[in-house]
Amino acid sequence: MWKSRVIWIATIALILGIISAFYFASARLDDRQIRISANPWVGFTPLIYAQEKGWLEQTQFKFLWQVDLSENSRLYERGLAQGFTATQYEMLHFKDYSHIKPVFLIDRSAGADAILSNFTLEQLRQASQPINVYLELGSLNEDFFHAFVEENKLDHLRFTFINSDQKVIAQIMPSDAPMVAISYAPYVSELTRHGFINIASTKTLRSFFVIDALFVDERFLIGRQDEYRDLQNIFNRAKDQLHQDSREYYQVVRGYLEGQSYEEFMATTQQIAWVSPDNSAPLIRQLKMQNVPTNNLLP
Repeated sequence: MWKSRVIWIATIALILGIISAFYFASARLDDRQIRISANPWVGFTPLIYAQEKGWLEQTQFKFLWQVDLSENSRLYERGLAQGFTATQYEMLHFKDYSHIKPVFLIDRSAGADAILSNFTLEQLRQASQPINVYLELGSLNEDFFHAFVEENKLDHLRFTFINSDQKVIAQIMPSDAPMVAISYAPYVSELTRHGFINIASTKTLRSFFVIDALFVDERFLIGRQDEYRDLQNIFNRAKDQLHQDSREYYQVVRGYLEGQSYEEFMATTQQIAWVSPDNSAPLIRQLKMQNVPTNNLLP
């Protein structure tokens, strides 16, 4: 009886030991996980494709997909994300970006960020009433709009800012009063279907350069460069698939594209310039001019 009790206690202790070991091993694995917030911008769709194909399952990266551009800062500041895909302007809007570094560049916007209106630019110049501007305050949208106003000398106009996320902006309808919407692909397609016209974009503005990249807290870069290099390779592999079989690629990512048709999606892929070693030098110079650190960039 005594021996049986000893064996039973030993067995229970062994089981508890195994469970504890598994728990702490899992905890250590979770500690190594890098959570990255992202949105369905056309340049980030290779990451969607890779995720849907299961290519990220053997990595330590977990992507958190959202719409609101300001969500990147909220998730980061609460410790719920260690990185994000965004433009340099999103990074510069953070309260504290001292630890945030770009890891690899993704694209330069060449028309996919747009300013739309129910009035032509010339009609807006003549507007006497306040103009409602729908945008995401504290984000790239705000910088984009101010550059648009300055470059087109529209400072004499009265603007009323209406802070909205892109899903809300995409649902607005033209009215008789002048309206402006700051948006980007894929949401621009919906606004165009509603009757808004493109009055400016990152293709037409001469003074505004938008660069998309993967940004990460530098404390999650130490000793892990190979993991980020693997992620960059996965990204490039997915991007290659876009060029090789665009219809298959579209079918995989379409659930994230807010109703964009294949033709609309393919049009937006022509409104960005993918970054490569051949064209990255002027983009890096631009980032340095804006005091964005580039010392951790992968080649």
